Amino acid sequence: MRLTGGTIVPLRAPLRPPLDTAQGRVATREGFVLQLAVDCGEPGLGEASPPYWIDGRPLADTRAALEAIVKKLDDCREPAELRKALLDNRGTGHLTPAAACALDTALLDLEARRRGVGVAAILGGAAQTPLPVCALLTARTPAAIARQARGARARGYTVFKLKVGAGTPGDDLENARALRGAVGQSALIRLDANRAWSFTQAVSALRAIGPQGIEFVEEPLKRGAAAELARLADAAGVAVALDESIRRVADLEAFCPARGPAPVIVLKAARVGGLSRCVEIARAARARGVAQIVVSDAIESPVGMSAAVHLAAALASAGSAVGLGGASFGIRLPGGLRENAAVHDAPWLTPCGPGLKVSPRRSRE
Repeated sequence: MRLTGGTIVPLRAPLRPPLDTAQGRVATREGFVLQLAVDCGEPGLGEASPPYWIDGRPLADTRAALEAIVKKLDDCREPAELRKALLDNRGTGHLTPAAACALDTALLDLEARRRGVGVAAILGGAAQTPLPVCALLTARTPAAIARQARGARARGYTVFKLKVGAGTPGDDLENARALRGAVGQSALIRLDANRAWSFTQAVSALRAIGPQGIEFVEEPLKRGAAAELARLADAAGVAVALDESIRRVADLEAFCPARGPAPVIVLKAARVGGLSRCVEIARAARARGVAQIVVSDAIESPVGMSAAVHLAAALASAGSAVGLGGASFGIRLPGGLRENAAVHDAPWLTPCGPGLKVSPRRSRE
């Protein structure tokens, strides 16, 4: 199998309703799909949709990096050679994390389909394992959140994610109460603050919300030093999860001390530079005592969502729900690209292959 060319397909999807975060409102999701054509079989697909509302990096940087990848194909036609260059950070130019993610995913997709297996197997994991999906709630008022949550609960969801920090602490508390009342005591609730609070604000907000039973809160602090995050978890009584703070293995040394409380780690391939790098970070995190590693998409299309499901299976994260924010908005692929419709609204998903294929399952059974 040899590469014969590459195509960059723009993605642009309105988010209805817009997603309100502590970093501002996201009304439209933009990104790209990289399509790598080969001399036999279907092309490999990878998504490059960076979280630009968080990192502030222009989308044009990702487009330029993808163009550099396509140009590189003139010199490098072997998928294995191109993937090795990516992993070794050689010969692929200056790639943004999202562009590196697209390249890594597309090459993994090609290799998995060549072998007739799922991407999870190529990454060292087990396919055919049903994984629970976390439902991202997009409603804005307590009543609307309760309605949305009840609907998701009725469809089989058992884990729910609520954005906090965009409004007042009172708003967050009422929203959390409405959510807990709608889903019952057995469901898990996650919070995502997107670095909304100072230490004092975080302690106050989380102590108020904590009685609702929170699995963890992602990135609560504006300037989250490792010592402050550990103190916050103790002071507020809510587990802290690191998302934007972990971009590479070296970040683990500061935030995950060998001795001390180990936070939850949330891995997004678009943020760290691909599925392979997520596996590398996860292995290093577990070596430092991190017990819970959560995989999430970055509000992506079915390509990125399917990749997240395969990554979660590869990391043996069956006990921790996969975050698929893109499913909450029904983001679709442009015409002409193969669609994996199973990811749009399924409380359980199984990475089955070949390639990035997934199938819906209502439960482990």
